[in-house]
Amino acid sequence: MREIIQLLKLTLEEKKRLTLAFVFSMFAAFFTYLFVNLVQPIIDKMFLQETAQASAGKPGLIGVIFDKLRADEDQLMWLIPLILVIVIFGKGLFTFLSSFFIKSVGHKVVKKLRDDLFENIVYQSTDFFDYRATGELMSRLTNDVDKIQQAVSGSMGDFIREIFILIALLVYVFITDWQLAMISFVIAPTAVIPLILFSRQLKKRGMQGQVKIAQIYNILHEAITGNKIVKAFTMEKFELKKFAQATKSYFKTSIKLAWIGSLSSPFMEFLGGVIGAVVLGIGTWRITQGYISPGDFCSFIVAIFYSYTPIKRLSKANNTIQLGLASYERIQEIFQAKPQVEEHPRAYPLPPVKGRVRFENVSFSYNEMMPVLHDVNFEVKPAETVALVGLSGAGKTTIINLLSRFYDPTSGKITIDGIDIHEVSLSSLRSQIGLVTQDLILFNDTVRNNIAYGLEEISTDRIVEAAKAAKAHEFIKKLPKGYDADIGEKGTLLSSGQRQRLTIARTLLKDPPILVLDEATSALDSESERLIQIAMANVMKDRTTFVIAHRLSTVRGANRIFVVDKGRIAEIGTHEELCQQDGIYKKLYDLQFLEEEEKTP
Repeated sequence: MREIIQLLKLTLEEKKRLTLAFVFSMFAAFFTYLFVNLVQPIIDKMFLQETAQASAGKPGLIGVIFDKLRADEDQLMWLIPLILVIVIFGKGLFTFLSSFFIKSVGHKVVKKLRDDLFENIVYQSTDFFDYRATGELMSRLTNDVDKIQQAVSGSMGDFIREIFILIALLVYVFITDWQLAMISFVIAPTAVIPLILFSRQLKKRGMQGQVKIAQIYNILHEAITGNKIVKAFTMEKFELKKFAQATKSYFKTSIKLAWIGSLSSPFMEFLGGVIGAVVLGIGTWRITQGYISPGDFCSFIVAIFYSYTPIKRLSKANNTIQLGLASYERIQEIFQAKPQVEEHPRAYPLPPVKGRVRFENVSFSYNEMMPVLHDVNFEVKPAETVALVGLSGAGKTTIINLLSRFYDPTSGKITIDGIDIHEVSLSSLRSQIGLVTQDLILFNDTVRNNIAYGLEEISTDRIVEAAKAAKAHEFIKKLPKGYDADIGEKGTLLSSGQRQRLTIARTLLKDPPILVLDEATSALDSESERLIQIAMANVMKDRTTFVIAHRLSTVRGANRIFVVDKGRIAEIGTHEELCQQDGIYKKLYDLQFLEEEEKTP
């Protein structure tokens, strides 16, 4: 019930379109009412003229219209067919208009819902994505929202229109013969119980179906993005088997849904048939007793059977709406997820900084069972270059993630130029930190748009300047379309070194006072690394720079080296100072850097 109310609230936001849909639905119902009214004069006046007087005491709406037109019996012979054509045209016209406007309401509501959902996902903290599969999120944004669109655009429109039509038909049958109408609807309440049972099962199975389609999306996403690994390990058959098992599971749930959905409409039709048979028997007796004319009874029967068309459509619409509600419930799980990293209620923009970074007793853990950092303390001066080294899992990248507030410390404080980063807005903080990671994140777009990511009003000269600084300009010029060349998904049309240089150019164009290089040269060959090192030497000179790297050429150039071990800063010093100590860095140097040291002239 709560989901229905929330969906209705979303729909009611489109007041203008919804009002028009209501008005046109009422007109569609009115013309349906006129249509069943026409049956009586067609039967009594055109085919059974001798019984026309039987209904003289209750002429109905059509009779009133005929009286106003002052039509005689001869004129009725051509006037009734003309009115019939007008009524059918009017019913069709207003049915079209009501359907169009309610569908436009649905599409508008679903657009807003999809936009809000994407916004909610984009602004989630990093930990949100740590525990959710990409395919699942894609399923929520596409398949689940599509189900809601079907419910709001189509089925909710049917609900509105068919309810008005049903009310109009019920009014007519009670006016025509209220006693026969009461008998007709004695059995109707028995349809409520199975309809409730159908609704519950549809919602339950619909929820299961959405979970299973999300699994299919996830397998599909992983197989496509990891296609090289699949091929390298010749796991095509394994992926096919896994995908087939997922689709089989979804198929079983879909069959159960189809069974329930297919059963509901025939059941309602069966009830209609039972009621129709009862009405037919009683109505025949009432004609013989002179209570109603044959035309009235035919009109009554038409109205009764016509009323079961809306009931059938309402039943079908209910099936779709239940599936939509199940999807809406899944989407609400995303809306209810609160970012772990939130701005302070009185957050203010971080002013332009010089780059003095300080960690004060900073500890962090992903959960109680996974402590990562313990009482980390250090200070980095403006324009200083520091390197973070240590074994994998020591906590190097976590330190950088805390600086950018991808996560918040469990305890302690981080300041930039003496300002607590927890007190400033996230956008102002991250705009002053340039990040180049070991994960090469590029978009399926042109070289130009990847370098100028998110910067709509940026001159070509600045883009070229950044590319030159990253030593990317030369290879870009050789591409078929230069800066307008498409690079494919994740930059697959470029080499690893070219992709890395584009990400560095993108960061340079941002021109941040604080620069973070997380294994920035890990994907480069020796020549590419040499080009990058030449470019970065000047770039890092005027910036506070954090370097996470294993290569000697990067580490040796740092002003200071922080050795991270088991979540603590174990050693601090220059390369020469640390080499003189028989500590962790010396062991890392012997294990990891000795070979490169021997190659260095």
